[in-house]
Amino acid sequence: MQAIFHRPGSQPASSVPATHTVKRTKRKIALGVLAALVVGLIALRIYLPTLIKNKANETLDKIPGYFGHIDGVGIHLWRGAYSIDGLQLLKTDGDVPVPFVDVPKIDFSIAWKDLLRGHLAGKVEIDKPKLNFVAGGSPAQQQTSIDKSWQDRVTELFPLRIARLGIKNGEIHFRNYHADPRIDIFIHKIAVVATNLTNSRKMAQTLKATINLDAVAMDDGDVHAHIVADPLAKRPTFKLEFEIKHLGLAQLNDFFKHYLAVNMKTGALSLYMEGAAKEGKFAGYVKPLLLKVDLVKIKENATIGEAIKGFVVKMVSYILKNHSKNQLASRIDITGDINNPQPNIWTAVSSFLGNWIVRAIAPGLEGKVTLKDAQKQQVPASPKR
Repeated sequence: MQAIFHRPGSQPASSVPATHTVKRTKRKIALGVLAALVVGLIALRIYLPTLIKNKANETLDKIPGYFGHIDGVGIHLWRGAYSIDGLQLLKTDGDVPVPFVDVPKIDFSIAWKDLLRGHLAGKVEIDKPKLNFVAGGSPAQQQTSIDKSWQDRVTELFPLRIARLGIKNGEIHFRNYHADPRIDIFIHKIAVVATNLTNSRKMAQTLKATINLDAVAMDDGDVHAHIVADPLAKRPTFKLEFEIKHLGLAQLNDFFKHYLAVNMKTGALSLYMEGAAKEGKFAGYVKPLLLKVDLVKIKENATIGEAIKGFVVKMVSYILKNHSKNQLASRIDITGDINNPQPNIWTAVSSFLGNWIVRAIAPGLEGKVTLKDAQKQQVPASPKR
């Protein structure tokens, strides 16, 4: 018989393949698991936009009276974001030819600066949103409000606290398709930057959320707004400043023809509003000024009622304006609950007559309304010049 010799410390030849087989098997299993994980992640990435789109459409359909849908969803994993394309809300129970809300793109993302500080919050950027308010002769022809549950739907779409909100090139329209001629009054080129909107005490250390808005009314009206709010208050607590300056009245002639039966040849509107709310109680004023108003004529082919209305408007605008400043103006005090504030008719009339007889009301914001005024339900008197 032939002797079989082994080198010292060596294993039998028959045992080597078994060890290698075990190692190869483990490697195959690991590679298989890794491959399955990669394939699963790829499949999830491919299907995720459809999943989010379906969920978003299901969420929007919960708003009573409106049909909501989006066209598509984009996923941006590298920056922790996703975007919604082609969002619309359309009235389902009426004859309104435009959507209530039309937004080409909304971007939701994680606020990385806040995350690095240990706070999870998000940013929302909205591009070219359009909001259409529609008046009409019947409820089916109107589109002026939406169910309050829309706030819950937004929370479902983006459950993170919002640290920053940005809006670019927004539009707000007031339309009446049943007027003759049709009415379309709008504010466009709306730019909004809102910061520190969260209601977390840890994140809102200053207790101040700020909202700044700039826009253009029709062709030439300058629009500005500034709001400072307490995001931790149980009921609305804020200070507000809002102004529209030098809006040419002739651009609103379709509105004046339909509602006042007159046409404007020249003139400009400036409007100033200042207010404060403390735990839901509001105090403030609105100050409209009409400068260099010239009513060129009463509406053509007017009915008897429209002719009388137009004549009264024309006479009042001429007789009661301050001729030295060539302006019609009033200052209307407003107080009450934030959900149902009431104008003070007496202050409105007395201010209107004072502008006519005593002295012209000064344009501009007065900067005098405080949170204490809201709490006491009083409006500071207009400063004397």
